[in-house]
Amino acid sequence: MKINLIVSLIALAALTGCETLQTPQQRQQEAARQKAAQRHSEEQVYRVKGQVESVEMENARLMQELQQLRNAVNSYNSQISQLNSKMTALEAKQTREMNELIRRVEGLLKKSVASRSASKPARGSGREHVVESGHTLSAIAQAYGTTVKSIKSANNLKSDSIYVGQKLFIPE
Repeated sequence: MKINLIVSLIALAALTGCETLQTPQQRQQEAARQKAAQRHSEEQVYRVKGQVESVEMENARLMQELQQLRNAVNSYNSQISQLNSKMTALEAKQTREMNELIRRVEGLLKKSVASRSASKPARGSGREHVVESGHTLSAIAQAYGTTVKSIKSANNLKSDSIYVGQKLFIPE
């Protein structure tokens, strides 16, 4: 019990700051220091509060800007998706149209070949073909049942380029 009383007295003395050991002048100086420290702490708290408010305002602005950017990205993604769909449809249409054009050219070449009589064979047996608009070496070769290589060889062609009105010898 005596120990508890002693501990309580020590704790009480620590809480009161042991003022009994200080002179009145020392107490005034300590009070002034504590007041200055308190003012300094209050100023720092005020500055930190201002900085926190500033950061919160900047954060709110950035969040708003981020949301605007997300909305813009979503909009762009939607537009890209629509454009991709349109492009896929256009590519399919272009493929269909190209196949139809090839089929027509092949048909015209077959009619042209069938309607012409055999030309004088100038270089072995074969026929003469006059190139028309839309004709290609591959379509001509297919129409006559031969190869591009044999047509190029028979006509001394170095490339696949041909022109309208050009006369080609088609070997049999």
